[in-house]
Amino acid sequence: MSNIIIPASKSLTVTNKSPKENINSNHIKVGYHQKFKYISYLFFDISSIPPNAKILSAKLVLFKTNNFYKDNKELVIYQLDDYFSSYTTYNNRPKVNKDIKENFSPFTSKISVTVDVTKFVLLWIKSKSICTGLMLAGDSNCSLSSFGSSISSDSYIIPFIDIKYKVYCISCCDGEATIREVNVTGTVAPESKYMSILNVEVKRHKSNKVGNYYIADEYDNSSGVTPLKIDKNYKVVIIPKERKGDTEKVNLYGSYKEDKKT
Repeated sequence: MSNIIIPASKSLTVTNKSPKENINSNHIKVGYHQKFKYISYLFFDISSIPPNAKILSAKLVLFKTNNFYKDNKELVIYQLDDYFSSYTTYNNRPKVNKDIKENFSPFTSKISVTVDVTKFVLLWIKSKSICTGLMLAGDSNCSLSSFGSSISSDSYIIPFIDIKYKVYCISCCDGEATIREVNVTGTVAPESKYMSILNVEVKRHKSNKVGNYYIADEYDNSSGVTPLKIDKNYKVVIIPKERKGDTEKVNLYGSYKEDKKT
């Protein structure tokens, strides 16, 4: 197993306190301060990931610069559908795919927060047309959290994604992995694209630990005038190999990448 560290190459914060401006500083801010909402964006260049890599896990690491206390409130990470730039403001925000998200709690005594973003990275690798960016946000009950940004003068607090991967062929790993075959059926509406995430959740009998194994795919019916039928088999690689007593749960979810044409 190998790993690669990918630091955020861009970051930005917007707020309705200054809706026609943005904040591009040493820190990104997420949550609420008084009545004002703060949203932040991160972008990652994944070109250094080997093209034949099988992603085992991807963890986003954020370094806190405030809120060093315990609380149960959560923030949310969403998949970006558009890119952001130095011209992005609160009034001019990029589109977000709110069906693909991950909740996390920043309110801890630890100096960093780790979030599982495996499903996002798998989508990025599957389709080069997908924006490799994330949005961080919170609801009105969330206090304001601050993290290091991509341009922080302190290089130790720049956010990064830690990716663990292995390069192999499915036929070569029978002894060390369980290969779970899953059939996916359905239809995709005309003139649209659908991003799908297949998740096999494995609970280990001896440790009670839960592992998640993903496959991402994109069904392109953007040029079709009739519904596209999907009937596809996937092989999900589960490492380490399942043992007696381990249990599985298969989840399938996703969303349309583009609205249907009108």
